[in-house]
Amino acid sequence: MDLFIRKELTLTSSTGLEDVAPKCLKLLTWLRSCQEEMRSEHRHLPLSQSLTESLLKAYLYLFECYDRFGEPLADRCDSYGFFAGSSTPEERRQCIRELCTAIVNTKKGEAHAPLLHLMHRTFAEIQPAWSVIRDLDWSEIRRSEALASGDFVSPELQQMRRLVKRIGRLSSLQHMEIALQRALRLVGFQVWLHLFRESRDSDIHFDCHLLRHMICDTLTEGGSPACSGFLHNIYLFVSKPPNEVRFWACLEHVRLAGSLIAYLIGQWSRNLPYMNLDEMQMSADAPALGAAQLPVDEATYVTHLMLATQSPCRRQFAHQLRALLSANTWAQLLKLLNKVAYVFS
Repeated sequence: MDLFIRKELTLTSSTGLEDVAPKCLKLLTWLRSCQEEMRSEHRHLPLSQSLTESLLKAYLYLFECYDRFGEPLADRCDSYGFFAGSSTPEERRQCIRELCTAIVNTKKGEAHAPLLHLMHRTFAEIQPAWSVIRDLDWSEIRRSEALASGDFVSPELQQMRRLVKRIGRLSSLQHMEIALQRALRLVGFQVWLHLFRESRDSDIHFDCHLLRHMICDTLTEGGSPACSGFLHNIYLFVSKPPNEVRFWACLEHVRLAGSLIAYLIGQWSRNLPYMNLDEMQMSADAPALGAAQLPVDEATYVTHLMLATQSPCRRQFAHQLRALLSANTWAQLLKLLNKVAYVFS
Protein backbone atom coordinates (compact mmCIF):
# COMPACT_ATOMS: atom_id res chain seq x y z
CA MET A 1 0.00 0.00 0.00
CA ASP A 2 2.92 2.34 0.67
CA LEU A 3 4.04 1.95 -2.94
CA PHE A 4 0.49 2.48 -4.20
CA ILE A 5 0.16 5.70 -2.19
CA ARG A 6 3.51 7.05 -3.36
CA LYS A 7 3.08 6.17 -7.03
CA GLU A 8 -0.64 6.19 -7.81
CA LEU A 9 -2.19 9.04 -5.84
CA THR A 10 -1.89 11.95 -8.23
CA LEU A 11 -4.34 14.71 -9.05
CA THR A 12 -3.99 16.89 -12.13
CA SER A 13 -6.30 19.24 -13.97
CA SER A 14 -7.31 16.38 -16.26
CA THR A 15 -8.03 13.86 -13.49
CA GLY A 16 -11.68 12.82 -13.51
CA LEU A 17 -14.10 11.09 -11.18
CA GLU A 18 -13.62 7.79 -12.99
CA ASP A 19 -9.89 8.01 -12.28
CA VAL A 20 -10.11 8.65 -8.55
CA ALA A 21 -13.15 6.59 -7.50
CA PRO A 22 -11.45 3.15 -7.55
CA LYS A 23 -8.39 4.57 -5.80
CA CYS A 24 -10.53 6.16 -3.10
CA LEU A 25 -12.40 2.90 -2.62
CA LYS A 26 -9.12 1.03 -2.18
CA LEU A 27 -7.88 3.64 0.30
CA LEU A 28 -11.10 3.64 2.31
CA THR A 29 -11.08 -0.15 2.60
CA TRP A 30 -7.46 -0.10 3.72
CA LEU A 31 -8.04 2.72 6.19
CA ARG A 32 -10.99 0.87 7.67
CA SER A 33 -8.79 -2.16 8.31
CA CYS A 34 -6.02 -0.02 9.79
CA GLN A 35 -8.43 1.78 12.11
CA GLU A 36 -9.89 -1.51 13.34
CA GLU A 37 -6.41 -2.85 14.06
CA MET A 38 -5.31 0.29 15.90
CA ARG A 39 -8.52 0.29 17.90
CA SER A 40 -8.33 -3.37 18.91
CA GLU A 41 -4.56 -3.68 19.35
CA HIS A 42 -3.97 -0.24 20.82
CA ARG A 43 -0.64 -0.13 22.70
CA HIS A 44 0.47 -3.52 21.33
CA LEU A 45 0.59 -2.48 17.66
CA PRO A 46 3.80 -0.86 16.38
CA LEU A 47 3.59 1.45 13.36
CA SER A 48 6.50 2.12 11.05
CA GLN A 49 7.32 5.62 9.89
CA SER A 50 6.34 4.75 6.32
CA LEU A 51 2.95 3.42 7.45
CA THR A 52 2.35 6.56 9.50
CA GLU A 53 3.18 8.73 6.50
CA SER A 54 0.88 6.63 4.32
CA LEU A 55 -2.03 7.10 6.72
CA LEU A 56 -1.69 10.88 6.61
CA LYS A 57 -1.23 10.96 2.84
CA ALA A 58 -4.33 8.80 2.37
CA TYR A 59 -6.40 11.28 4.38
CA LEU A 60 -4.94 14.20 2.44
CA TYR A 61 -5.79 12.58 -0.89
CA LEU A 62 -9.31 11.63 0.16
CA PHE A 63 -10.03 15.14 1.44
CA GLU A 64 -8.68 16.64 -1.77
CA CYS A 65 -10.74 14.31 -3.95
CA TYR A 66 -13.90 15.14 -2.02
CA ASP A 67 -13.21 18.86 -2.33
CA ARG A 68 -13.01 18.41 -6.08
CA PHE A 69 -15.75 15.87 -6.80
CA GLY A 70 -18.07 16.16 -3.80
CA GLU A 71 -21.13 13.95 -3.34
CA PRO A 72 -20.80 12.06 -6.66
CA LEU A 73 -17.54 10.64 -5.30
CA ALA A 74 -19.12 9.77 -1.95
CA ASP A 75 -21.99 8.02 -3.73
CA ARG A 76 -19.52 5.90 -5.67
CA CYS A 77 -17.27 4.61 -2.91
CA ASP A 78 -18.09 5.87 0.59
CA SER A 79 -19.76 2.82 2.12
CA TYR A 80 -18.12 3.55 5.50
CA GLY A 81 -19.34 7.15 5.76
CA PHE A 82 -15.85 8.66 5.73
CA PHE A 83 -16.79 11.63 3.56
CA ALA A 84 -20.09 12.13 5.36
CA GLY A 85 -18.14 12.60 8.59
CA SER A 86 -15.48 14.90 7.18
CA SER A 87 -17.26 17.28 4.85
CA THR A 88 -17.09 20.42 7.01
CA PRO A 89 -13.88 22.09 8.28
CA GLU A 90 -14.62 21.20 11.92
CA GLU A 91 -15.45 17.58 11.07
CA ARG A 92 -12.24 17.36 9.10
CA ARG A 93 -10.21 18.73 12.01
CA GLN A 94 -11.84 16.16 14.28
CA CYS A 95 -10.94 13.36 11.85
CA ILE A 96 -7.33 14.52 11.89
CA ARG A 97 -7.31 14.69 15.71
CA GLU A 98 -8.66 11.15 15.91
CA LEU A 99 -6.11 9.87 13.41
CA CYS A 100 -3.23 11.45 15.32
CA THR A 101 -4.59 10.12 18.61
CA ALA A 102 -4.80 6.60 17.19
CA ILE A 103 -1.23 6.81 15.84
CA VAL A 104 0.29 8.22 19.03
CA ASN A 105 -1.43 5.57 21.14
CA THR A 106 0.09 2.61 19.32
CA LYS A 107 3.17 0.85 20.67
CA LYS A 108 5.86 3.54 21.17
CA GLY A 109 3.56 5.78 19.16
CA GLU A 110 4.76 8.93 20.91
CA ALA A 111 7.87 8.65 18.72
CA HIS A 112 5.71 9.61 15.73
CA ALA A 113 4.70 12.97 17.21
CA PRO A 114 7.63 14.88 15.63
CA LEU A 115 6.82 13.37 12.23
CA LEU A 116 3.16 14.35 12.53
CA HIS A 117 4.14 17.88 13.52
CA LEU A 118 6.58 18.13 10.63
CA MET A 119 4.15 16.80 8.01
CA HIS A 120 1.30 19.06 9.10
CA ARG A 121 3.19 22.15 7.97
CA THR A 122 3.16 21.08 4.34
CA PHE A 123 -0.33 19.61 4.51
CA ALA A 124 -1.77 22.77 6.09
CA GLU A 125 -0.63 24.77 3.07
CA ILE A 126 -2.90 22.57 0.95
CA GLN A 127 -5.74 22.01 3.42
CA PRO A 128 -6.00 24.41 6.41
CA ALA A 129 -7.64 21.78 8.64
CA TRP A 130 -4.25 20.10 9.17
CA SER A 131 -3.12 23.06 11.27
CA VAL A 132 -5.03 21.46 14.15
CA ILE A 133 -2.00 19.19 14.69
CA ARG A 134 0.04 22.20 15.80
CA ASP A 135 -2.01 22.56 18.98
CA LEU A 136 -2.23 18.89 20.02
CA ASP A 137 -0.83 17.96 23.44
CA TRP A 138 0.85 14.61 22.75
CA SER A 139 1.56 13.65 26.35
CA GLU A 140 -2.02 14.41 27.35
CA ILE A 141 -3.31 12.30 24.45
CA ARG A 142 -1.23 9.32 25.62
CA ARG A 143 -2.34 9.74 29.23
CA SER A 144 -6.06 10.29 28.62
CA GLU A 145 -6.31 7.51 26.06
CA ALA A 146 -4.65 5.07 28.44
CA LEU A 147 -7.25 5.89 31.09
CA ALA A 148 -10.14 5.71 28.64
CA SER A 149 -9.11 2.34 27.23
CA GLY A 150 -7.99 0.68 30.43
CA ASP A 151 -11.15 -1.38 30.73
CA PHE A 152 -11.46 -2.23 27.04
CA VAL A 153 -11.24 -5.92 26.28
CA SER A 154 -11.36 -6.98 22.65
CA PRO A 155 -13.56 -9.91 21.57
CA GLU A 156 -10.44 -11.85 20.52
CA LEU A 157 -8.91 -11.39 23.97
CA GLN A 158 -12.12 -12.56 25.60
CA GLN A 159 -12.21 -15.60 23.31
CA MET A 160 -8.60 -16.45 24.14
CA ARG A 161 -9.24 -16.29 27.87
CA ARG A 162 -12.34 -18.47 27.62
CA LEU A 163 -10.44 -20.99 25.50
CA VAL A 164 -7.51 -21.13 27.91
CA LYS A 165 -9.82 -21.65 30.87
CA ARG A 166 -11.71 -24.44 29.10
CA ILE A 167 -8.55 -26.29 28.13
CA GLY A 168 -7.01 -25.68 31.55
CA ARG A 169 -9.98 -27.36 33.27
CA LEU A 170 -9.49 -30.65 31.41
CA SER A 171 -8.57 -33.61 33.58
CA SER A 172 -5.35 -34.77 31.93
CA LEU A 173 -2.49 -33.52 29.80
CA GLN A 174 -3.57 -35.88 27.04
CA HIS A 175 -7.04 -34.35 26.93
CA MET A 176 -5.47 -30.88 26.89
CA GLU A 177 -3.27 -31.86 23.95
CA ILE A 178 -6.25 -33.19 21.99
CA ALA A 179 -8.26 -30.03 22.65
CA LEU A 180 -5.32 -27.80 21.74
CA GLN A 181 -4.68 -29.67 18.48
CA ARG A 182 -8.30 -29.11 17.50
CA ALA A 183 -8.19 -25.45 18.51
CA LEU A 184 -5.05 -24.82 16.45
CA ARG A 185 -6.98 -25.88 13.36
CA LEU A 186 -10.22 -24.05 14.14
CA VAL A 187 -9.34 -20.86 16.02
CA GLY A 188 -8.15 -17.77 14.15
CA PHE A 189 -4.59 -16.57 14.64
CA GLN A 190 -5.83 -13.20 15.94
CA VAL A 191 -6.94 -15.09 19.07
CA TRP A 192 -3.58 -16.82 19.58
CA LEU A 193 -1.83 -13.45 19.36
CA HIS A 194 -3.30 -12.55 22.73
CA LEU A 195 -2.14 -15.82 24.25
CA PHE A 196 1.49 -14.93 23.54
CA ARG A 197 1.29 -11.58 25.29
CA GLU A 198 -1.01 -12.23 28.24
CA SER A 199 0.40 -10.44 31.27
CA ARG A 200 2.28 -12.24 34.02
CA ASP A 201 -0.19 -10.63 36.41
CA SER A 202 -3.12 -12.40 34.76
CA ASP A 203 -4.99 -14.99 36.79
CA ILE A 204 -4.57 -17.42 33.88
CA HIS A 205 -0.85 -16.77 33.38
CA PHE A 206 0.17 -20.32 34.31
CA ASP A 207 -2.28 -21.89 31.86
CA CYS A 208 -1.22 -19.44 29.13
CA HIS A 209 2.42 -20.26 29.78
CA LEU A 210 1.70 -23.98 29.51
CA LEU A 211 -0.31 -23.64 26.29
CA ARG A 212 2.34 -21.44 24.70
CA HIS A 213 4.94 -24.14 25.28
CA MET A 214 2.59 -26.86 24.05
CA ILE A 215 1.95 -24.94 20.82
CA CYS A 216 5.64 -24.29 20.26
CA ASP A 217 6.51 -27.93 20.97
CA THR A 218 3.87 -29.04 18.45
CA LEU A 219 5.29 -26.73 15.77
CA THR A 220 8.87 -27.75 16.47
CA GLU A 221 8.01 -31.44 16.15
CA GLY A 222 6.07 -30.62 12.98
CA GLY A 223 4.30 -33.93 12.45
CA SER A 224 0.78 -33.05 13.54
CA PRO A 225 -1.95 -32.02 11.07
CA ALA A 226 -2.64 -29.18 13.51
CA CYS A 227 0.60 -27.53 12.33
CA SER A 228 -0.64 -27.05 8.79
CA GLY A 229 -3.98 -25.85 10.18
CA PHE A 230 -2.20 -23.31 12.37
CA LEU A 231 -0.10 -22.17 9.41
CA HIS A 232 -3.24 -21.81 7.31
CA ASN A 233 -4.79 -19.61 10.00
CA ILE A 234 -1.67 -17.44 10.05
CA TYR A 235 -1.97 -17.15 6.27
CA LEU A 236 -5.61 -16.07 6.50
CA PHE A 237 -4.64 -13.51 9.13
CA VAL A 238 -1.71 -11.93 7.28
CA SER A 239 -3.56 -11.90 3.95
CA LYS A 240 -5.06 -8.63 5.22
CA PRO A 241 -2.19 -6.13 4.78
CA PRO A 242 -2.51 -4.29 8.12
CA ASN A 243 -2.13 -7.60 9.94
CA GLU A 244 1.40 -8.08 8.65
CA VAL A 245 2.57 -5.56 11.24
CA ARG A 246 0.85 -7.50 14.02
CA PHE A 247 2.41 -10.73 12.79
CA TRP A 248 5.91 -9.23 12.83
CA ALA A 249 5.25 -7.91 16.33
CA CYS A 250 4.31 -11.36 17.61
CA LEU A 251 7.59 -12.76 16.24
CA GLU A 252 9.32 -10.84 19.02
CA HIS A 253 8.22 -13.79 21.16
CA VAL A 254 11.44 -15.77 20.76
CA ARG A 255 9.98 -19.21 21.38
CA LEU A 256 7.14 -18.74 18.88
CA ALA A 257 9.50 -17.42 16.22
CA GLY A 258 11.91 -20.29 16.83
CA SER A 259 9.23 -22.95 16.60
CA LEU A 260 7.80 -21.50 13.38
CA ILE A 261 11.32 -21.44 11.95
CA ALA A 262 11.85 -25.09 12.92
CA TYR A 263 8.51 -26.12 11.42
CA LEU A 264 9.06 -24.30 8.13
CA ILE A 265 12.63 -25.53 7.73
CA GLY A 266 11.47 -29.09 8.34
CA GLN A 267 8.70 -28.70 5.78
CA TRP A 268 10.94 -27.16 3.13
CA SER A 269 13.67 -29.76 3.59
CA ARG A 270 11.17 -32.62 3.18
CA ASN A 271 9.07 -31.18 0.39
CA LEU A 272 11.14 -28.90 -1.82
CA PRO A 273 13.09 -31.74 -3.50
CA TYR A 274 9.74 -33.02 -4.83
CA MET A 275 8.30 -29.68 -5.85
CA ASN A 276 7.79 -28.55 -9.43
CA LEU A 277 8.62 -24.85 -9.27
CA ASP A 278 7.21 -24.17 -12.74
CA GLU A 279 3.81 -25.58 -11.80
CA MET A 280 4.02 -24.45 -8.15
CA GLN A 281 2.90 -27.86 -6.92
CA MET A 282 4.27 -31.19 -5.77
CA SER A 283 5.57 -33.39 -8.58
CA ALA A 284 3.98 -36.71 -9.48
CA ASP A 285 6.87 -38.72 -8.02
CA ALA A 286 6.52 -37.12 -4.57
CA PRO A 287 5.99 -39.68 -1.79
CA ALA A 288 2.74 -39.69 0.17
CA LEU A 289 3.60 -37.39 3.05
CA GLY A 290 0.26 -37.49 4.84
CA ALA A 291 0.11 -35.02 7.71
CA ALA A 292 3.50 -33.62 6.69
CA GLN A 293 2.19 -32.49 3.30
CA LEU A 294 3.31 -28.94 2.64
CA PRO A 295 0.62 -26.24 2.25
CA VAL A 296 2.60 -24.47 -0.47
CA ASP A 297 0.86 -21.09 -0.64
CA GLU A 298 0.74 -20.70 3.12
CA ALA A 299 4.33 -21.78 3.72
CA THR A 300 5.64 -19.59 0.90
CA TYR A 301 3.91 -16.44 2.06
CA VAL A 302 4.72 -16.90 5.75
CA THR A 303 8.35 -17.65 4.86
CA HIS A 304 8.39 -14.48 2.75
CA LEU A 305 7.08 -12.41 5.68
CA MET A 306 9.50 -13.93 8.17
CA LEU A 307 12.41 -13.06 5.87
CA ALA A 308 11.16 -9.50 5.26
CA THR A 309 13.23 -6.59 6.53
CA GLN A 310 10.57 -5.77 9.16
CA SER A 311 10.73 -9.26 10.68
CA PRO A 312 12.56 -9.41 14.04
CA CYS A 313 13.64 -13.01 13.34
CA ARG A 314 14.86 -12.38 9.80
CA ARG A 315 18.56 -12.96 10.46
CA GLN A 316 17.96 -16.02 12.63
CA PHE A 317 15.67 -17.57 10.01
CA ALA A 318 17.99 -16.87 7.08
CA HIS A 319 21.00 -18.20 8.99
CA GLN A 320 19.25 -21.43 9.93
CA LEU A 321 17.90 -21.94 6.42
CA ARG A 322 21.41 -21.71 4.99
CA ALA A 323 22.84 -23.93 7.71
CA LEU A 324 20.18 -26.66 7.78
CA LEU A 325 19.03 -26.93 4.17
CA SER A 326 21.19 -28.59 1.58
CA ALA A 327 22.75 -26.25 -0.96
CA ASN A 328 20.37 -27.49 -3.65
CA THR A 329 17.28 -27.12 -1.46
CA TRP A 330 18.35 -23.63 -0.37
CA ALA A 331 18.78 -22.65 -4.02
CA GLN A 332 15.32 -24.03 -4.81
CA LEU A 333 13.77 -22.06 -1.97
CA LEU A 334 15.40 -18.83 -3.14
CA LYS A 335 14.15 -19.51 -6.65
CA LEU A 336 10.63 -20.09 -5.33
CA LEU A 337 10.63 -16.91 -3.22
CA ASN A 338 12.00 -14.84 -6.09
CA LYS A 339 9.44 -16.35 -8.45
CA VAL A 340 6.49 -15.20 -6.35
CA ALA A 341 8.00 -12.03 -4.85
CA TYR A 342 6.12 -9.76 -7.26
CA VAL A 343 2.83 -11.26 -6.10
CA PHE A 344 3.59 -10.31 -2.49
CA SER A 345 4.89 -6.81 -3.19
